[in-house]
Amino acid sequence: MAQRPEDRELAEVLATLTRIDDSGARSQRVPELLRLTARSARAAGARAVASGRWAADLVTEMAGHLPVRDVATLRAHHDGLSGDALATRLIDRAALATGAVGALVGGLATVEELTPAAWPTLPVELVAETLLVVAIEMKLVAELHVAAGRPISGSFTDQAVAITAAWAERRGIEPGVLLQGGAADLLGRQARLRLSRTLQRRLVRRGGRSVASFAPLLAGAAAGGILNRRATRAVGEQVNASLRGRR
Repeated sequence: MAQRPEDRELAEVLATLTRIDDSGARSQRVPELLRLTARSARAAGARAVASGRWAADLVTEMAGHLPVRDVATLRAHHDGLSGDALATRLIDRAALATGAVGALVGGLATVEELTPAAWPTLPVELVAETLLVVAIEMKLVAELHVAAGRPISGSFTDQAVAITAAWAERRGIEPGVLLQGGAADLLGRQARLRLSRTLQRRLVRRGGRSVASFAPLLAGAAAGGILNRRATRAVGEQVNASLRGRR
């Protein structure tokens, strides 16, 4: 979990931005997001950024701050839908949101993949976009559990670890973990290491896709939006299918 004040502040802002549905309102907070991302990365140091440890710790911290809505609020916000219909609406909305985030940035040529060592040299806009897309997807994952009647509960740390695990592994949390609580303890040391590695790999791949947002002019923005929408929809559909299989 993130310990530095810079990391905690960035994690809280990322979580807050997932609450904003209007892309215009979100864009007004982009300068703040960029400033906090740059400050947090500098405080972490090039080695932590290059290894992916900084991003992994940061998004795990952020997961505990996500404004996850309860089932009554979700139904009220989505025309009274429930069950699979509600899950589908949540996936659609999240895909639109990450697509809009991808359209906010632009500037560099497209590449398919980035190694962790490239992270320290990336433009701060790309890193910030990647983190915000992950935040939106993590909120989606948590709310899909709510829609499926399996809300993720427990302490701040338990919820953060459980949401991060579900996002990184693209599947619903095991019912035993939710019922017993203590998700962080149940993971154990070896499982935490696996989770950290999985999370770092996914963040690196996400960063590689997000570079498409920096292709020249509007073509880059359009490509970034399309890639984000597809990736977010895939995450949501895989987690939702996993949850449906366990009902």
